[in-house]
Amino acid sequence: MTLSQIFRILWARRRLFITVLSIAVAAVAAVSFIVPKQYLAELAIVVDVKGGDALTDGSLAPQLVPTYLATQAEIIRSRNVALKVIDSLGLANDPATVQHYRDSGGTGDVREWLVARVLKELDAKTTRNSNIIRISYSSTNPDVAAQMANGFADAYIQTNLELKVDPSRRQAVWFDQQVQQLRQELAEAQGILAKYQSDHGVLGVDDARMDVENARLQEISNHLVSVQATMYDAETRRAQLASKRNMDSQPDLLKHPVLQNLKAELARAEAKLAELSGRYDRNHPQYRSAAAEVASLRDKLQTETNIARGSLVQAAQIAERQVDEVQKSLEEQKDRIISLKRQRDELAVLNRDVESARAAYDAALQQANRTRLESRIDRTNIAILNSAVPPMTPASPRMLLNIAVAIIAGALLAAGLCLSFELHNRRLRWRDDLADIADLPVLAELPVFSTARHRKHRPALRGASARLRTSAA
Repeated sequence: MTLSQIFRILWARRRLFITVLSIAVAAVAAVSFIVPKQYLAELAIVVDVKGGDALTDGSLAPQLVPTYLATQAEIIRSRNVALKVIDSLGLANDPATVQHYRDSGGTGDVREWLVARVLKELDAKTTRNSNIIRISYSSTNPDVAAQMANGFADAYIQTNLELKVDPSRRQAVWFDQQVQQLRQELAEAQGILAKYQSDHGVLGVDDARMDVENARLQEISNHLVSVQATMYDAETRRAQLASKRNMDSQPDLLKHPVLQNLKAELARAEAKLAELSGRYDRNHPQYRSAAAEVASLRDKLQTETNIARGSLVQAAQIAERQVDEVQKSLEEQKDRIISLKRQRDELAVLNRDVESARAAYDAALQQANRTRLESRIDRTNIAILNSAVPPMTPASPRMLLNIAVAIIAGALLAAGLCLSFELHNRRLRWRDDLADIADLPVLAELPVFSTARHRKHRPALRGASARLRTSAA
């Protein structure tokens, strides 16, 4: 079926087309007139995604902004926000609302029933490349629509603030507990350090003190080497004296002045005695006097020799005692240095424990103070750009738009009905239709009569048609 045929069909059935179209437009107009008018109040809020936190300078990543705004829109449409609006406006205590709730057969809490109703009329949407969220509310009363839209904005700001403050408050309580525990641990660590210092009588072991003690250890070691050398020398002399061989050739005895003097006197006395022995008899007084002098000098020499030997032995013994004392001092100094190193290590461990406890306490205290401040924040990153005002014109029904849509839909419906009737009762309206249907050539075409002329010749045409049917029979 060509487009020209469709137009001829519609023109032929123009009465049906106009009737259906008129009925559709009239029905839509009547419904639009009967349906209660709905007023739409809208407000705009701005969400600051940069620097919204008063305690930080951070901003939201650009790729997360759409998700953040969509989340905020979901919060606006949440049950929690709706309950705040219902409570703030006192809708649950309105007698008309309660009566409507009872008439509708509602059971349970009227607030939950109201949540579903107010959320049904609410809409919150975001725009692309913008940080603005638009909140709209539809109602049959323009004042109610504006009041509900503003109420949702206020409840959303309050809820947004609670979502930030409530976790901080809970965290503040937890951090306060941790601060108390960490303060106690710090006090215990400081007490252990103080007790250790009191028990060992030390305040600290620094590097200067260790240097002094190490220098003293080196000094004692050097002194030990010296006294050991002295002891070895004394031991050698004592060993030589103990051998009792060639006593006169002993260096210590040779260098002894008293022994040398006695030896010289003994030599002179012996020489004198030898001279007198050649001149006098043994019983001569001079000889006997010289012999007594020689015996006396020999006794003195022996006594002094014994004394010299005793002094050498005593010197060796003293050197041994000095070595023992220096050795003991060296061991004590080593033990002292070892003890100081151990004390230094233990003090370092205790100091690290104290510093670690103090660092943990300081960090927890700082975070607790921060969380405590966050729990006292009284502003959000949400601001109302345009408050909702009672609309002057209704948002629905839109009479002109509805009629325009009814005209288009009615025209399509009427055209569909006309074409449907034509398919069920096909007629010849043009010479091309006969050629298409019967596949026969068109030999002649009768002129089209006007309506008045058609009425004038209608009886003659009916008689001729009857005669043709009779003759054909």
